[in-house]
Amino acid sequence: MNNSKAHSKRALGSDTGGSTRNPASYCGVVGFKPTYGTVSRHGLIPLVNSMDVPGILTRTVEDCATVYNVIAGSDHRDPTTVQKNISPVTLDQLDLSRLVIGVPEEYKSEHISPEVMDTWESVLKLMAKAGAQVKKVSLPHTQSSIVTYSILNQCEVASNMARYTGLFYGHRVTPSVNSTDQLLAETRKDAFGLVVKSRILAGNYFLLKRNYENYFLKALKVRSLIAQDFLRVWHSGVHALVTPTTLTTAPLVSQYIQLDNREQCSVQDYCTQPANLAGCPAISVPINLSHEKLPVSIQLMAPNFQDGLLLNLAHWLESQVEFNIEKLLMQR
Repeated sequence: MNNSKAHSKRALGSDTGGSTRNPASYCGVVGFKPTYGTVSRHGLIPLVNSMDVPGILTRTVEDCATVYNVIAGSDHRDPTTVQKNISPVTLDQLDLSRLVIGVPEEYKSEHISPEVMDTWESVLKLMAKAGAQVKKVSLPHTQSSIVTYSILNQCEVASNMARYTGLFYGHRVTPSVNSTDQLLAETRKDAFGLVVKSRILAGNYFLLKRNYENYFLKALKVRSLIAQDFLRVWHSGVHALVTPTTLTTAPLVSQYIQLDNREQCSVQDYCTQPANLAGCPAISVPINLSHEKLPVSIQLMAPNFQDGLLLNLAHWLESQVEFNIEKLLMQR
């Protein structure tokens, strides 16, 4: 990749279930979700407080590490940030012979495309050739992660979106209304899109007294099981996990609109969303182009607060594949 200052581009995004890593994968750039609590959410419009993490989008892993070193750390304005010093990340030469790389069997979804699968396998072979011990691991509750995420997402959205009333800030309907209740109803009806409205309705349904235990509390218990899956893998000696970022390359708009928002999330967030439930850091690194000249990326995950190790592994992988979308497009 071209590391010149003229080509240095950096951006921030909100990652709740993959919203920085997925677009990064589609566009052939680096997308990094730090460990939950290492970066302040102050100023971020909240969607799901227990999962939201400010993510970083850059052209290179080096730029990503630079941005992370600037924004990481505790913040008294965000009580979810960890109250300890975050060590700056330094990118060094990484000896892969000291690493154990895990390959989650459950991430081999039936929806994964052959090109993504081939790229995944090629990266694992590259790491094994460099001396890493690559082994299969199991995260048995992965199949339940999407439905768990959906329930918790909608419950927290219902709570967070309740602050948007048009009374103090934001959008407000212009026609005259006769009561505060009418103002709230008309403003929210006019301002919220179909996806937001559906999540608010579903979230409030899940939080009803008669449904609370069957939906919200059970989802919290399953989330705990998903987090424990990750902990068991880390405690077994695995230093990092390697998975696809998305199951396919970027779809056409005509393909995308064939599925509703929930169905899209169940397919395209399959590999990215569990990291948000567990809180662990994850990064998407572009590897190559598909036959249709679309970027194919790979996701790396590491234990909580091992952001430095993750960025160093991503930097090593980046140096090995030498992904340069301009050159690759010219070659095809």
